[in-house]
Amino acid sequence: MTEEQENVTENAAGDDTGDAGEVQGPPVRVENFTVDGPIDLDVSVGAGKVSVQLTNEPGASVEVRHDPGEQSPWAQGLSSLMNWVNDQFTEASVETSPTAAVHQTRIDLTGGRLVVRTPKALPLRGIPLAVTVRAPAGSHVTARSGTAPVTVTGSAGRLDVTSGSGDIAVDRADSSAAVSTGSGSVRLGPMLGGLRARTGSGDMEVSSLAGPTSLHTGSGDVWLGAVAGDVMARTGSGDLTVADAGSGRIELITGTGEIRVGIRQGVTAEVDLTSGTGKATSELEVQRDKPSGEVAVQLRGRTGAGMAIVTAAVE
Repeated sequence: MTEEQENVTENAAGDDTGDAGEVQGPPVRVENFTVDGPIDLDVSVGAGKVSVQLTNEPGASVEVRHDPGEQSPWAQGLSSLMNWVNDQFTEASVETSPTAAVHQTRIDLTGGRLVVRTPKALPLRGIPLAVTVRAPAGSHVTARSGTAPVTVTGSAGRLDVTSGSGDIAVDRADSSAAVSTGSGSVRLGPMLGGLRARTGSGDMEVSSLAGPTSLHTGSGDVWLGAVAGDVMARTGSGDLTVADAGSGRIELITGTGEIRVGIRQGVTAEVDLTSGTGKATSELEVQRDKPSGEVAVQLRGRTGAGMAIVTAAVE
């Protein structure tokens, strides 16, 4: 692993001390590194947004810029208060400015681990920063955010993403994945090494699954594409949908939502569906006796009040 900080560039036009009347852009900081192959990424951002771009290009880079468009209401209130304080005590203005937040962000590459940390102490913690990290495909990604949405494009290795209230979107993870958000939504591509995902109220969508999977949401809907592995999905009031069940033990539980499962053509499934006050039905041929051959899908579904339906997967 070769590590080298190649250059640091900063947008001086974003300095809060510029002359009156000048058009000033947001403060920007860029650091570039030479790396050989995938690395470990550890990114932590309070407010703003996080973008991790995993590509087949050499090297790694980090860009940090002020992003006022992503400021949360509480942060706006804090900013207004600090602006008032700064008007009274002008010496503090530099330390509470977006430029200070950008400059005090930690960016460090050591031993194949690239760490990015925006300031945690008030008032800089409330200043929204857009953090963009570019690294080789296959890198392991750990990301933490307060209100910031997190987007990961390209193929990750191991994945661990947590947000307090931001949305999470990931293209692909080839190893184990863990995703959690309080009120945001989750949109995931192929998760090939197993998945643990949780939301408080947001919806979940996963294009395909392989490996053991556990999904929990308080009130959101869950939509799964192609499933090849054991899945446990639970929601308090949302709908649960599996578009293409190919193999594995699939357990779906919802308090009041609907359950809908598509069985892949040519696949034999063992089905156990129950609805408290709704209706459980199959659009496929059903027989009471267990078939002599291998049962690829074992499906168990429970809903308190919604419909529970088994149908054919759409090719």
